Amino acid sequence: MRCAVVGAGAWGTALASLLAENEHEVMLWAYEADVAESVNGEHENRRFLEGVPLHPALRASSALETACAGAELVLFAPPSHVLRQVAGQAARWITEGATLVVATKGIERERLALMTDVVAEEVRGRPIVALSGPSFALEVAHHLPTAIVAASNDPAAALRTQQAFSTSAFRVY
Repeated sequence: MRCAVVGAGAWGTALASLLAENEHEVMLWAYEADVAESVNGEHENRRFLEGVPLHPALRASSALETACAGAELVLFAPPSHVLRQVAGQAARWITEGATLVVATKGIERERLALMTDVVAEEVRGRPIVALSGPSFALEVAHHLPTAIVAASNDPAAALRTQQAFSTSAFRVY
């Protein structure tokens, strides 16, 4: 499956590498050009996940269009204070049938909106899945046992998310 991961911080990078390990075609969007260069050239996110080797098939870009165009699953993992802006910018390149997965944690300060509600408002008409649970990017990147939840009003989207991310060490319920 073609996947886009929007947000190349530690959490987004760890999840992008996990998707690549599961043999998905993954494009990671990085706001910082040096992060995209590091991921592509050295298979490492030196800025946010230093010292952790990333799956060699993982690709990165600092262009949202390149990352999102044609993706069947789009994972949002930017910081909560920029999620609305980033999702709004990405919306024009997200296909109609894409499943949107939100891994950004927190609540929007201005409107007190949940992160899934922010994405639903900015990218309308697609199924939304919240990917959440007790987890740390570094532990996920090092394949330590982790259990999280894929929650959605759309059971098929939650199942698609579970199947895309699950590994023997990363359990999605």
